[in-house]
Order: sequence, then structure tokens, then C-alpha cells
Amino acid sequence: MNTAAKALPARLLALLGFCLLCGCQRSSDPGVPRRLRLAHVYEVRSPTHAFGAGLLAERLAAADVGLEVTVFPAAQLGSEAELLEQLVAGELEMAIAGPSFLAMWHPPIGAFDAAYAFTDLDHMLATSRGEIGQVLWEELRTRYEVRVLDTWVYGARHITSNRPIRHPDDLRGFRLRLPGARVWQASGEALGASPMPVAFAEVYMALQQGIADGQENPVPTIQAMGFHEVQRYVNLTGHIQSSVQILVNERVWQRLDTEQQQALHQAVRSLGDEVAAGTARQDREILEQWRESGALTIIGDVDREAFRRRARDYFATGFPFSDLYQKITRQAPPEPDSAEATAVENRRQSYSDEGVSRGAEP
Repeated sequence: MNTAAKALPARLLALLGFCLLCGCQRSSDPGVPRRLRLAHVYEVRSPTHAFGAGLLAERLAAADVGLEVTVFPAAQLGSEAELLEQLVAGELEMAIAGPSFLAMWHPPIGAFDAAYAFTDLDHMLATSRGEIGQVLWEELRTRYEVRVLDTWVYGARHITSNRPIRHPDDLRGFRLRLPGARVWQASGEALGASPMPVAFAEVYMALQQGIADGQENPVPTIQAMGFHEVQRYVNLTGHIQSSVQILVNERVWQRLDTEQQQALHQAVRSLGDEVAAGTARQDREILEQWRESGALTIIGDVDREAFRRRARDYFATGFPFSDLYQKITRQAPPEPDSAEATAVENRRQSYSDEGVSRGAEP
């Protein structure tokens, strides 16, 4: 082999290294779109995907700013924790994760997944988009180079069971399946239950075989996963106003031009309002179906105030988010700006007259 041939692999490696070092991307060429990947763990039928992430590519294409996104749902690229690690390392451009996973990086965020931190989903959204949320999200950005583009509704979580649950005393000795993260297990204890971690994919079997006495999730999730088939009651505790955060790697964000940044932020925010409205609509429709079919008995006369007092006493001290939890629960919900107020009113109208969105009992 001659000297020139021997040198060729070295030259190719050097060129590849130069491209990687300089962030060499075809998307920097005029007329060639920049491509992003967004990954999450939620099923395609979930409101998070069906009303939100699944429509992002179409929304960005309509904006015509040279920005494309490919979405990988249903944990195709890894678990929630793994996606966060990829995002922080710069191996993934965008991801969706919930507060309990973000709390592994910044513990005060755990307050968002603590029982009865918020009065309703509107309170949660206003807090996330207001001063409290911005302080938390800025900490993520400066320490880990992860930017929160917006918070989306995941839903108000309720307990399913084979006996009525109306008071914390009814949960004594009750094996309540919750996600394994510490804040979730603590929320189960705060409600008065005996929490047990079970992998999400195994919850149906755990309920069917009596390994767990019940589980808790938003109404659309209960329906999608078939939990109503192996439980008799849905108890409208509304104990967690659950959310997810839409994340982008900060270095990726800074490589976008101003027009692309504005288009991406606007698309994510507008889809967030649609996710909230879609979730509300599904809540109403599914509860109506269950009432008519008798698939589940709906327990509406839950003593939420008793649950709320117990949870707030429990989380008042001893947790890395206790101070923030107390601040959230003691203050009046922040007033939304005009655009958010319109979105709130639209969400409320999408609920039934019985007031599911505000916590009134059906």
C-alpha cells in the first residue's frame, strides 16, 4: 500500500473529528432544515402524544422556519431517566419528563408531584409558568443546560380500588401502586396508604392478581391501560395535579436562530393548551361512559379536605422541597395573564357542567 493510501483513513478520521468538534451540520447550510429529535415514554394514544407531541412536526412545518422534528414515543429511546441523561449529555435534542424525574437533578422540583400541592390543574399551570416555575427552570438551565420550553397538563390523578375510598382512614393498610420515585411513594404515605412500587407495564396484572389493592392515575390513563377492567371504583381524590415538562438541550437551543426559537416555543406552548383541553374533554367523556355502562362506580363524595390536611402536614418538613411546597400551598394561585386566562376559560368550558376540572364532585 502506498503512502497516500495509508494516510487516507487518518485524513477521514481527522475530518470527522473536525466536523464533530465544530458542530458541523448540514442544517447550517441555507435552505437545509435543522432536524431535532424529541423522545418521551408515553403511548401514542395518551393526551401527551395525541394532542401534543404527535402534532409538533406538523406545527413546525407550517411555521416554515427551516426546523424539523422527529418524535419517538413510547420509550423507544429509553426510560424517562435515560432520556434525561441523554438530554443533559447532548446526545438527544429534546425530551419530555415529569417533575419527579427532574427532581433527581434539582430536588425542589419534587414539590410539583407532591400530593395536594395544587388546588387544580389551572393552579399548577399558572405556578409553573409564573415566578416559582421560572426560578426552578432557570436553575435547570444554568446547572445542567436543560431549558424548559413549557409545562403540559398530564391530568388530575384519582385512586381506583375494589372498595370505596372517601377518607384517609379508608386507605389504612391499602396497598396503593405508585411510581417508584421517592416523591410518589411519599405521596402515597401522605394520603394514608401503604405505597408499593410496581412497574407501569405490570400494574394491570398486579391489580388482577390482588398484589396491589389499587392504583392512581388520570382518567384517560386508567381507560387506556384497561385498569377499569380489574377495579370496581374510581375515587375522585384529585390528589396530584400531574404535569410533564417539555425540554430542549440548551446548546441546541442556542444554535437555533431567533425565528426558529420563537417558532418552536410558540408551537410547544400552543400545543400545551391543546393537551390541557383534550385531557379535560377525555376526562368528561370517559367518566360519562363509565356512569352509563357501570364499568366503574364513581365515588364523588371524597373528603378531599381531610386528605389535603393530612398531606400538607406530612410534607411541611423533612423534604428537600418542603419550603417550596409550603410556599405553593399557602399562597393564592397566581393570576394568569390575558392569554393564559383565555386558555383557562377554554379548558373550563371543555369540562362538564359538574365541574370535574375544578374539583367539584360529579
